[in-house]
Amino acid sequence: MNKIFGVVYGLVAVLGFVVGDGLLLGLNSNNMADTWLHVVIAIVSLIIGFAPNGEPTATAG
Repeated sequence: MNKIFGVVYGLVAVLGFVVGDGLLLGLNSNNMADTWLHVVIAIVSLIIGFAPNGEPTATAG
């Protein structure tokens, strides 16, 4: 779930950099602070999503 969340926020961040200050897809206002917040949320979500979960894996022996 965090992987999808991170990818979506990453796409929103890229879109924010492209659009700049203004309406994002004509729906929501955006500024550079919002865009950088989306970058941080995307990075943290992707790190959590791709981090090892700590469960032991079964190995064929």
